[in-house]
Amino acid sequence: MEFQNIWENIFLTEKGLWTTEKLSEPVIFFIMEGNIRFTINDTDVYPVDAGEMVLLPAEAVSCKIEALRQSSIMKCALSVESLLVKMKLLEELSFENTNGEEIVKKLPVSEIVGQFLRLLRKCMEKGLVSYYFFDLKRSELNLLLFACYEKEELARFLQPVLSKDIQFRHFVLNNYLKVKNVQELAILANYSTSGFIKKFQKVFDESPYQWMRKQKAAKILIDINRGVKSLQEIANEYKFSSYQHFSVFCKTMFGFSPTDIR
Repeated sequence: MEFQNIWENIFLTEKGLWTTEKLSEPVIFFIMEGNIRFTINDTDVYPVDAGEMVLLPAEAVSCKIEALRQSSIMKCALSVESLLVKMKLLEELSFENTNGEEIVKKLPVSEIVGQFLRLLRKCMEKGLVSYYFFDLKRSELNLLLFACYEKEELARFLQPVLSKDIQFRHFVLNNYLKVKNVQELAILANYSTSGFIKKFQKVFDESPYQWMRKQKAAKILIDINRGVKSLQEIANEYKFSSYQHFSVFCKTMFGFSPTDIR
């Protein structure tokens, strides 16, 4: 699990290229300096200037960024789950009045968001790259988006991410910690197990077992990095049968033992 890919600095010289295959999650690109051209799925082309931000949904199969002149870009892997936790804010947004034909959505970077990004970039350049820090800064970005933009323009910007099966996502986020396994979550959602798995894979683009395992891992990583609880307390809280089982889980998910992570 490459948690530290939440935030990334991208520097391109003139005519430099940055490419990626199918995204596993939506991404926001902030153009800090320069001018670039996005090519999505080898067909759709979007010019973007400094001071603009672009939302690219996970549905995009491929993305190529070409620098028209020397450019600096900050990339943030957007957490839809984190946004949906703030459902009271999202419920105020209307997702009907949007243009669903455009794959890429653009907004100007507000002054406050720009200041936030510049400070974050300085921290990253100084070597502050922990997952816990990056995740906090992503949550801070979510709050700034709601604070700095009118709800209508934010709705248009977020529409490719939030308008698809939002109620199902919201149900899963509100209930997955209340159950022991996928079968119990399916029952709670009034689905057959097979029907729930099919729906889940369509909405989240992975199996419920994989997704729930990743959510568990992310919470464990945060608890380890916080240092408030002992490692044994964390193992007990997440119901591992033994500390050894907990250690194997961490090595599998993060590549390090709990002690090495801390």
